[in-house]
Amino acid sequence: RLFGLGELQPLLDDPDTETIVVNGPDRVFLHRSDGTRRLLEHPIADSSEELIRLIQRLAAREGLAERPWDSAHPALDLTLRDGSRLHAVRDVVRAPAVTIRRHRLMRLNLDDLVRMRTLHPADRELVEAAILAQQTVMVCGGPAAGKSTTLRGLATAIPPERRIVSIEATLELHLDDDVEAHPDCVAMQTRAANLEGRGELSSRDLFREALRMSPDVLIVGEVRGPQEALPMLMSVAAGGAAGSLSTIHARSSAHALGMLQTYVLMGEERLPFEASAPLIASSIDLVLHVERRLDERGSEHRVVASVREVCGFRGPTVTTNEVSCIDSRGQHSTPVSLSSDRRQRLHEAGYRPTHLGVV
Repeated sequence: RLFGLGELQPLLDDPDTETIVVNGPDRVFLHRSDGTRRLLEHPIADSSEELIRLIQRLAAREGLAERPWDSAHPALDLTLRDGSRLHAVRDVVRAPAVTIRRHRLMRLNLDDLVRMRTLHPADRELVEAAILAQQTVMVCGGPAAGKSTTLRGLATAIPPERRIVSIEATLELHLDDDVEAHPDCVAMQTRAANLEGRGELSSRDLFREALRMSPDVLIVGEVRGPQEALPMLMSVAAGGAAGSLSTIHARSSAHALGMLQTYVLMGEERLPFEASAPLIASSIDLVLHVERRLDERGSEHRVVASVREVCGFRGPTVTTNEVSCIDSRGQHSTPVSLSSDRRQRLHEAGYRPTHLGVV
């Protein structure tokens, strides 16, 4: 209780725990890696006040710097010492609500994604060549679809001599912890304002600092709105960070580009609608959509179900082709070939596809 997570600690110590959902001290749900969910029989705190004190202690010592969680700051995002992500809300709910996402797979590579059936061998060859060719890749999907895990695996294809700077609201990727794969990596985290309203560092602020750090690759943990969307696109389009990686919430690979276009229009710069499409087309090269599926045994796993190539723009519309997909039966196909320019770029990076067609 003094130095750990109290009654939550045994749950996080369980290797099969994926998510802990707390709807008050006596309504705790455990989501496991096999897709099952159950309600815990015992409360994790004696009262809401005790639960609040526990989270406040964590907010004071677990992150890079103390983060407030009080009536003036009712929402909290925090990275725990084991790499898990904690989100907590108070005062706008009947009882404190806490969600802890445990990152079980902190170190994995493209081969691991193939072994886990997240990435098809043909798509592995494609995205590896794209990263080596300094193409910008965006990973999209729904909540808990496996976006961060997929991005973490893709990042291992970045050559170790390239300098990486990552920008996150809460540190989840932990690429800088793997000094063998990423010896030159700096992870940056946003910071909320203090009680006097000072000291805030937004995503926009961190983009400005990141570009002064001479990055070869800029990684955005999550594009959540205009604070991340326009600075990321401008950074890549200007050539400041070729071959960048990012994630975004979206229900399909096509929807991801629509969401990105919407975020650009929401920005304080009030970019005209007709200017968003050429900006996106000049910045994003491939979009991967990852989703949760049940296999033939009823076990849940993540799969990159679609790979979409950004081909250009026509008026206010970003033009794309779906170059790879996996249907509901798990069969892989290539509906449309890569554009000749893209294929030539990937060929120069060593792309020699050996896995094609349906498996």
